[in-house]
Amino acid sequence: MSQHRKRYFDNISIWLVIGMSVILSIVVLALAFMNHNREKQFMVEFLNDKGASLIRAFEAGARTGMKGGFGTLPRLETLIQETAVQPDILYIAIVDSSGEIIAHNKPEQIGRTFLDQNAMTALEVDRDVKWRTVSDTSISAFEVYRLFLPVLPGQSQSHVRHMMNNGRQMMKNRMGGWHGSEWTKGLQSEKLLHPDNRPVIVIGMDAASFEEAMTEDIKLMVLISSILLLLGIAGVVSLFWAQNYTRSKKLLSNISAISSEMINNLPEGIILTDNDLNIHYMNEIAGDLLGANIHEAIGRSSQEVLPPAVHAMQITTDNSNKSIETELLLYNDGGKEIPVSVIATEVVTNDGFYVGRMYLIKNLTQVKQLQAEIQRKDKMAAIGDLAAGVAHEVRNPLSSIKGYASYFKSLFKDDPKNSEAAEVLVNETDRLNRVITELLEVSRPSDIKPKPVDIKAIFDTTLRLIQPDSNQQAKPDIVLEIEDGIETIYVDPDRFVQVLMNIYLNSIQAMPDGGLLKTAVAADNGKIKIVITDAGRGMSLETRKQLFNPYFTTKKTGTGLGMAIVLKIIEAHKGDIAVFSEEGKGTEITIHLPQDKRLTLS
Repeated sequence: MSQHRKRYFDNISIWLVIGMSVILSIVVLALAFMNHNREKQFMVEFLNDKGASLIRAFEAGARTGMKGGFGTLPRLETLIQETAVQPDILYIAIVDSSGEIIAHNKPEQIGRTFLDQNAMTALEVDRDVKWRTVSDTSISAFEVYRLFLPVLPGQSQSHVRHMMNNGRQMMKNRMGGWHGSEWTKGLQSEKLLHPDNRPVIVIGMDAASFEEAMTEDIKLMVLISSILLLLGIAGVVSLFWAQNYTRSKKLLSNISAISSEMINNLPEGIILTDNDLNIHYMNEIAGDLLGANIHEAIGRSSQEVLPPAVHAMQITTDNSNKSIETELLLYNDGGKEIPVSVIATEVVTNDGFYVGRMYLIKNLTQVKQLQAEIQRKDKMAAIGDLAAGVAHEVRNPLSSIKGYASYFKSLFKDDPKNSEAAEVLVNETDRLNRVITELLEVSRPSDIKPKPVDIKAIFDTTLRLIQPDSNQQAKPDIVLEIEDGIETIYVDPDRFVQVLMNIYLNSIQAMPDGGLLKTAVAADNGKIKIVITDAGRGMSLETRKQLFNPYFTTKKTGTGLGMAIVLKIIEAHKGDIAVFSEEGKGTEITIHLPQDKRLTLS
């Protein structure tokens, strides 16, 4: 996923959570509403079926009474009253089309108006069972109603009358006579059995239990819906928190990785201790400078790992409670000195709690080298000013002295002693002039004219030139190795020969008993690398430090300007020179020279 899309989804996440919460709320409410309607429909169907069953049972009882002679009004009222005593039945009424009550479980209601004509019409009564709810200040009922059909479908009015007459005759035979006035009183029988204007039977059932059940159902539904909604919202919020936690954890991981990468790649050594002064963290640079294994150092006491000079800085920070800085020398595994700057400071949280110490160790090798280079150049500048004055003030008198010495030499041709003295004077004058020339060479800017030179030819020429000097003592073994593909080198040939001569002569003079003098030439990252190694006496650390200083020499007859001139010429070629030497182990001199684009390297 691209960064743009990732940022897009991160930005809409809060709206996604809100949208999911709203959708969940709507779904829960919709389910609750549907459940409420379903429960309500179930209760209505239940009461409706119960009412329909009561109507059918009542009609069946009426038909049975009519067949058996029990269809008289007193018997019909008895049937109504007995049926109405069942639980949850409030009333049973038979109403004609005008709304007048013609039969009721409460006899005092007979003759009263149940509903007006318009209300009766609105009921749309037919053979099917229908229902309605009635609620007023005095009663709350669930009414089930339909046409009152005490006779079976398809029976004619004459058949009904014949059935009733048979019933009367049977009653007369059993009871000794028929009391017709009980049936015809108020003409109730005609209204009950009128073929064209059938009455309506209405059964009113108590709706309180229905409403109570619905209320409980609503409460339960609200409770369940609330729980589901809260669980859903809790789930959505948890998802949102989990997403934020994951994002924060990832951000913290990224920051930690960036911080770790920055610390690991800092050009300084970093050491952290806990409040018990045990090593908590050490990067690789600190481990290299201290010569310690960082994995073994973690968890150990800082007194065991840190050099005494560094560990002693803790006492100072304990006393002053602020960071301090000092410079000292460390030694690597080879015994080489490493100048470093150490900063020790306490680590304190924003709340002021002390949690440990931190040491920053910076390698000052390059800084010291630059400082030494600046000092050397300042010294060379001072020597240049001095050399210019000396050359001006001395060279003219030297010319006069040499002239007179040559003149006296010619006068004493027959006097060997005086002629020899005059010759010494001329030679010393020449030597003094050479010293002044070399001094000027070191002090003034080098004027070089580099060009492509056959590299093998220039080394062969130089090595032939040093042969006479090598014959003065035991002859060294000279070896020249040039990497394949290197054909030319871009240098000033005269000045470069001067560099090689000075180095080779020093090496030969350091090997009075002979030895190996090896030169290796190779390509190194766009530069030419020249390594000259001898098996001579080597140099002490103090000698190496002063090797390129003017007038520093370990020879009785040396001027001390040879290596200073070498450095001057190498720097003029934009190169660098490094010397590694140990007493009794010989010397290795490494020169790097950048090459012009015209140099051909295959």
